[in-house]
Amino acid sequence: MSTPSTLHPIERKVLSALAAGTLDFDALVEKSALLPDQVRRSLEWLSSKKLVDVRESVSRKLVVVSASPPELLLVRRIRESPKPPTLAELTRSFTSSGEFSAALGRARAAGWVNIDSTSSPPVVKVVDSEGPRMLDELLTSVAGGAGDESMNPRQRELSKDLVKRGILKYREERSVSVALTQQGNDALSTAVGVGQIDRLTPELIASGGWRGKTLRPIDVEAKAPVFYPGRRHPVRDFIREVREAYVSMGFTELQGDSVQPAFWNFDALFIPQDHPGRDMQDTFYIKDQSDMKLARKGLVDTVARTHENGWKTGSAGWSYRWSVEEARRLVLRTHNTVLTVRALSESKEREARVFAVSKIYRNENLDYKHLAEFHQMDGIIVGKGLNVRHLMGFLREFYKKLGLRDVKLWPTYFPYTEPSLEITAYSEKAKDWIELGGSGVFRPEVTWPLGVKVPVLAWGPGIERLMLIRYGLEDLRQLYDSDLGWYRSRPEIASS
Repeated sequence: MSTPSTLHPIERKVLSALAAGTLDFDALVEKSALLPDQVRRSLEWLSSKKLVDVRESVSRKLVVVSASPPELLLVRRIRESPKPPTLAELTRSFTSSGEFSAALGRARAAGWVNIDSTSSPPVVKVVDSEGPRMLDELLTSVAGGAGDESMNPRQRELSKDLVKRGILKYREERSVSVALTQQGNDALSTAVGVGQIDRLTPELIASGGWRGKTLRPIDVEAKAPVFYPGRRHPVRDFIREVREAYVSMGFTELQGDSVQPAFWNFDALFIPQDHPGRDMQDTFYIKDQSDMKLARKGLVDTVARTHENGWKTGSAGWSYRWSVEEARRLVLRTHNTVLTVRALSESKEREARVFAVSKIYRNENLDYKHLAEFHQMDGIIVGKGLNVRHLMGFLREFYKKLGLRDVKLWPTYFPYTEPSLEITAYSEKAKDWIELGGSGVFRPEVTWPLGVKVPVLAWGPGIERLMLIRYGLEDLRQLYDSDLGWYRSRPEIASS
C-alpha cells in the first residue's frame, strides 16, 4: 500500500495544489505549475492509490458551421439592392444557380419572399421580416455561446432544422474536476516530504548534502503505464507468413510492375478481347496510354492466331479478328497471373515453381468481401505428368500451412484453365462459404503459344479473404480501418 513517503514529486505537487479545494484540469495545471502531461500522469497514479477523486463530465454545445444559410443570404441581397431585384440579378449574386434555387425555394416556403409577376420582368420582394430576424438572432446567439436552455420553443425547432442541414452542429465538451479523497487529505499533511530527497545526484554526493536525509522509497506496487510497441500491419504480417509457406515448399518469388499491357493481362491467358471482364466495369485502364512496342510478330502473333483460329492447339479459338491495338492498352493488373504467365514464357519447358504476392486492382463494388485494391498470391507449378489431383493435393497442403483445414474445391469455369477449380473456405463469422480464388490446369491455348507443352498447375487466391476467415472478421474493410484497438489486441503470427 502506498504511503506519503513513496509519492513522486509531481504527485506531491498535485496534492498541494488540491489543498484549496476542487479544481478543474486547467486550474490544476496552473496552480501546480506542472505540464499538462505531468498532471495527467500524476492523476492516474493518485487515482489508483485512491488519494484523489477524478470526475469527468460531457456536455453538448451548439456551434455555427455556416453563418449564412442561403435563404437568409437571399433576404440580405434583396434588402441591399436599391430596388427590388429581378430573378436574373439575384441568380448572378449567388455562386451557382443551384444555390440560388435552394435559397429561393426555402425563403418562399417560409413565406419570407414572393415573386411579383406584375412587374416586367418579375421581381422578388421581402414580405416577412420577422422570420429572417429570428434566424439571424438565433445564429448570433449560438455564435455567442448560447445553449439549448436559453432558447424558446420556436428557436429550438428552428435549431433542429439547422442541425439537420449542417448549418449548426453539436460539439461535445469534456470537463474534468479533481478533488482530494479522505485518504488524500490524510496524506497531504505528510506529503511534503521534509528531509527526503528523490535522487542521489553527483552534486549531492560531492557536497555531502545527502547526510541526514532519506531517499524516497520506490512503490513497487504502482501500476506501470500500458506500453504499445510498434507492430507490422496485419496484412503485411500475413503476407510474410504466406511467403514462408511458399518458400518452404520450394517456390521462388516473382516481382513485376502494377501497370501491364492488356496482352499479358488478358490475351496471353486466352481471354477473348470481347470478354466482359475486360471492359471498364471490371478493369482500370490507363487513359490514352498504350505499349507501342508491342507488335504482331513472334510470340504475340502466335497468341493472336490462337485467339483467331486455335493455331496448332487443336482448338477452334474464339473465331474473331484479333486487334493489336486492344492488346497494347495499359491496365492496372487485375490479377498476378500476369506475372506468372510472363515467367512461364521465359521458363519454356523447364520444371518450375514460382509465386507472386502483391496488389491487384479491380473496379469492384465495395462490400464485406470485395475491395477495389487488394493482395493476391498467384502461383504455378510446371512439370511433366502433373494433373488436377496434384493440384488438389498441393492446395490442401498449402492451406494447412496457413491454418485453414476446412477448404473445399468446386468445379467451375475459367477461360484459361481446364479443368478449373474454385477454392472456398468456411467463415464462422459470416456463416458462409467464402470464395478465395480460382485454380486449374492451364489450357494448351495458354501454354503452347509460350513454348510450353508440359502441364502447368495454376491458382490465384486473395490474401484479404484468407484473413477474413483466419482472424474471424466480418468485413474486409476492417483490415484498413485504422482500428488501433484491434491492431493492438490481435494475436501475433507465430511464424513472424
